[in-house]
Amino acid sequence: MTSSSKDIVARILTTYLKLTSRGEQPTTSRISSESLVGEEITRNILKDYGLEGEASSKKRVKAAVTALTIGVEGDRIAKYLHWREFEELSAELMKIAGYTVYLDTKIVEDGKRYQIDLTAYNIGLLLVVDCKHWVKPPAYTQRRRIISNQEKRIKALMKLEGDVQVNIIPIVLTLYEPRELIVEGYPYVPIQRISGFIEWLQNNYPHIKCFKTRISLEKLKASSKRVISKSHYEEL
Repeated sequence: MTSSSKDIVARILTTYLKLTSRGEQPTTSRISSESLVGEEITRNILKDYGLEGEASSKKRVKAAVTALTIGVEGDRIAKYLHWREFEELSAELMKIAGYTVYLDTKIVEDGKRYQIDLTAYNIGLLLVVDCKHWVKPPAYTQRRRIISNQEKRIKALMKLEGDVQVNIIPIVLTLYEPRELIVEGYPYVPIQRISGFIEWLQNNYPHIKCFKTRISLEKLKASSKRVISKSHYEEL
């Protein structure tokens, strides 16, 4: 795909996300007009990427994944996603990177229930991901609360004892570009950098906050609402 072709596809996908985020069911003509791309080209691109017909949350996440794949900046598109779609997008990117993703994990510990947005496993690494659909950095007190809550979730997660040795790594995934990428050992990762971060993580995780333990992946699965190891967006 040439750079000019990528630009056309990016404009159409971004326009699709923008219009559908308002609850619209935009016509090809409407998307064409907003993106400044010819109607026939717009129709063909929507067809090629499975975005014809009635818009849905799954189609919107698929459009976002496609946009990121061709190089659109993450904050340019993720701002048009609802918070649940932002979590789905994050899960899909983790899946593409080779992780098995456990969504909406709930663990009861000492009478309290702890919820983890995403837990992603790949050969000894277990990422505990807190998805923050925020457009600007949090204040210091909010940041401390995030870290404190992550530590409580990890403590509860470590109770799912088993025979799989893992290094648990807490991550805060954001829309904004943080001033500091590592805060007290906790990575704050903007969505547009997630692929590069995961690649960097493979060899550098000992340098950030890390909890070594043994857990049961079966218990983790049983505690989660859904598991993604194969993309269900590829089937759309």
